[in-house]
Amino acid sequence: MNRMGCYDDNVLGSLTLWPVLIGLGVLPSFIYLIASINIPETPYYLLRHGRKEEALDVLTELRKNEDESVAKQEVDEIENEIGDSGKVFGIVKILKNKQYRNQLIAVFALYANLMLCGVNNILFYSDLIFKEAGISADNVTFATIGVFALQFVMALIGAKFVDRFGGLKVTIAGSIGFIVSLTLFTVSQAMVYKQNSAVSSPLHTTADEQLLTNGSAFASVTHSTFTAETTSLIASAQKGANPWSFVSVLAIGIFMVAWSGGTHISTFALLGELTIEPTRATCFSYGNAVMWTTSWIVSFVPPYLQEALGPYSMVIWLGFTVFFLVYMVICIPDTKGRTTNQIQAKFGGKTDSSASFGIVLTEVESLNV
Repeated sequence: MNRMGCYDDNVLGSLTLWPVLIGLGVLPSFIYLIASINIPETPYYLLRHGRKEEALDVLTELRKNEDESVAKQEVDEIENEIGDSGKVFGIVKILKNKQYRNQLIAVFALYANLMLCGVNNILFYSDLIFKEAGISADNVTFATIGVFALQFVMALIGAKFVDRFGGLKVTIAGSIGFIVSLTLFTVSQAMVYKQNSAVSSPLHTTADEQLLTNGSAFASVTHSTFTAETTSLIASAQKGANPWSFVSVLAIGIFMVAWSGGTHISTFALLGELTIEPTRATCFSYGNAVMWTTSWIVSFVPPYLQEALGPYSMVIWLGFTVFFLVYMVICIPDTKGRTTNQIQAKFGGKTDSSASFGIVLTEVESLNV
């Protein structure tokens, strides 16, 4: 079944072939399983188990283009972060300590920003937007495939950006891209709504039929059955592509570039740099719960937002994006070229971690990050 709720004999999403589509997921998993044999243990794991020489070898291999002293310095920093106890802090201890609590809030914000920008709203309902732009029904699937191909290409490029500019800068750039995209999309949908309403607004239509008649991008996803009379009216009203619908397609392109080549790549790199060894596992566990909860929300509520807000349904994701952008600029330190001590100084200054884990914040007073 495709996103439009229709069955197509030419794709694997049919009633008979959907098990094949599900089964294809085994292939990338199998490839990863084989490839993972050559993936070394992480330096953190090796150092926690007293295997310093192996940790140094791994870091030296990863830092091929840098002097060996860089890897040695990094090993020393990791050892200071881990300390002698090797404890993992629980949620209660994290909430009671200002430094750890700020780490947790930052992790929650980054995970939520990843989803509450509205990415699932775009991906799950992209087919109808392309149809409104004048792309034939036979080619809509290929256009959607192109969107996912763009994701893959931008992910490759985005990794280079993160390495060069750091996770925070790339995440902020991605959020700015979201704002531009969602603003363009909202304006274009409002214009489509206005123009199509002027073409025809039947007096005796149900709420479901009126939504689709207005030309809104996501309406038919909510309600799949319409009368033949309404369908005929829509086809007449939308005969020929609306130029504003092409702006919607452009907005989607900008959004996917910003998400796949920016936020989606940089967030996970940034998360590891903002946390320390004792708090990382707990922060990530609760952060993942936040991410999947917000992912469900963004997947489930769009039809209801469309019904309530019409062409302005994406404004809610625009609002979340602006909020998280302001938070990142004010509260999250830039991690590029900074040590763990310098990063943690932003989150709370001197705490008991300096004694328990050898983290000596010698520059806290002079830092302005």
